[in-house]
Amino acid sequence: MTTITTTPTIAPPTVPELATAILTVLAEIRHVTLAELEAERAGADLEMASPEAVAVIATLQGRFGRRLAQVQDLEPEQLTSVASLADLLHRRWPTARPLPAAGGA
Repeated sequence: MTTITTTPTIAPPTVPELATAILTVLAEIRHVTLAELEAERAGADLEMASPEAVAVIATLQGRFGRRLAQVQDLEPEQLTSVASLADLLHRRWPTARPLPAAGGA
């Protein structure tokens, strides 16, 4: 007997999709519009402070429902940027665990 899985496999977001999600959250954190961040980025990479990166990760974990990265994944000697964070989250996606349900034990 063949068993067919009814739960669809969720494809990970692409690096550009993650970069857009990161920029959206970063705009919320900085209290600016996404258009302002895009203009500041001007087709290049955009740097952010480590506390901003931690806040972005925490927000995206909540939105995606997955534990995407840990604070120790961010190397302090490297500048954090949208591109490096998007790449990190994309690499971590296959091993990211679902977050526990709210109110769970």
